[in-house]
Amino acid sequence: MAGQMAAGPVGKPGTTDLDGVRLIYVAAERTAGGVGAYSEVFAGILRRRVADFHEVRHPRPGTDTVAGLRARRRAIIELIDAADGRPVVVHGEFSGGSVESFWPTAGLERHRRDVLVSATVHDPPGLVWWPGRVAFLEQRKLLNHAVHFPLRTLSRAVERRVAGSRTLFAMSDAGVRSLLRAYPDTTVRHAHMPVWSRGEVVSAPDRPKAVGLFGLVYRGKGFEHVERLRSLLPDDIVIRIAGRGTEALPAIDGVEILGGVDDADLPAYFSAIRALIVPYGARSPYGEAFPGSSVVTDAIAHLTPVVCTGHGALGELRAEGGVRVVDDDGRTEDETVSELATAAADLVESRDRLSEMAEALKAMREAREPDEVVGGYLETWARSLCRA
Repeated sequence: MAGQMAAGPVGKPGTTDLDGVRLIYVAAERTAGGVGAYSEVFAGILRRRVADFHEVRHPRPGTDTVAGLRARRRAIIELIDAADGRPVVVHGEFSGGSVESFWPTAGLERHRRDVLVSATVHDPPGLVWWPGRVAFLEQRKLLNHAVHFPLRTLSRAVERRVAGSRTLFAMSDAGVRSLLRAYPDTTVRHAHMPVWSRGEVVSAPDRPKAVGLFGLVYRGKGFEHVERLRSLLPDDIVIRIAGRGTEALPAIDGVEILGGVDDADLPAYFSAIRALIVPYGARSPYGEAFPGSSVVTDAIAHLTPVVCTGHGALGELRAEGGVRVVDDDGRTEDETVSELATAAADLVESRDRLSEMAEALKAMREAREPDEVVGGYLETWARSLCRA
């Protein structure tokens, strides 16, 4: 069967639940990074809209043993068997390096052929990228790469076997296309990353004269460019940096480093910057990925204009108006950073442009409203069960 792609993002169905269907949700705990935070909001809506809803949670990636994976699989099978023959949907959150959802949901269709198994793929085209990354390998990072890097073709074959003819969801058009190429027997849907605000924010033109960098510090997120950005931006534009791991960054004049911030503090953080700079670049030798950006999602939620590279799927956002994309193809890294600084400085100085982009962000936020997004999943599952 050839891969299938639905036209456009999934939307809200006419019904509000899956009558008589047991839904089993396999996902990271709330504290397990961006996917965990996403899954908490996603699950909260499912609890409200699906009567027979069950969660199987796991810790952050790289913490499970083989025994732990087997125990989680047994727990899922027990929930399936306890449905007494009623329809069952098992949905997992798959992200790079996280075997915690991948292996416990593998092959469930063979346990009971009428079980519908689907997944949201957060780092397409790979479902998991490192299918052997249990705690033993996580504690031995060089060994983890020594095992997985030479066996990339085998890893993709394993992922293809597990994916089978399932329905997969991606958070960008580029992600959808990459999944269709990698797993031609699957059906792939585009579903936006849900956007939710933690509170009211100051209008972008009325905020302090500052730009921000935000998120977890790791390779490819662009925090290594802070010193260069500081040298390029006008002295009267402050750089405010927040996120887990930022407290370890070196002190630089004109740069405020806030460290990790709680969800409740996000409105205050975004109210203190006029624009967010997202200088993402290549971060993995394993190949290009097309993840949804939780950092950009938070900016949309708090009506904060974004200046970003076109890395991965970010380039798609240019059409919606709330994001200024600086193409990095054909440019050196230094040239790209220079263009980001110029674009950010021009934006910060223009009240009209800030207001225009904030209005576009309101439309982007509405299209990504959590109930709207989750409703599309419910509709997809209901239709798949009807076909079955």
